[in-house]
Amino acid sequence: MPLARTLPLTTDCSGFVTLCYFLAGAPDPNGLGFDGRGWTGTLLEHMENVDRRAVERGDVVVFGEYPGHHCALVLAPGDDPLLCSHGQERGPLEIRFSDESRYQPADVTWLSSLP
Repeated sequence: MPLARTLPLTTDCSGFVTLCYFLAGAPDPNGLGFDGRGWTGTLLEHMENVDRRAVERGDVVVFGEYPGHHCALVLAPGDDPLLCSHGQERGPLEIRFSDESRYQPADVTWLSSLP
């Protein structure tokens, strides 16, 4: 049974990524059927690792070693991907990977929901 939701919605970075996948009609990137249990670690466990050069729109970047420190959605791939990052009250924000990297751990994992 789905959990009851109320507004305003409060969520963290992995909750935001999961919500975006849900609203887009995509499969749960956590592999849990959108049951509310997903977090950055389940994104790392369920999604496929991809090379940065193969990143596509809708993929996810995770900063920090497992279980991850922060994650963001890829809005536009390229040499300096445009991300949608949420985790502060003023978010979600459009931010370049190079700018977000200044505030996050150096270890980065790129993830795709596509095999």
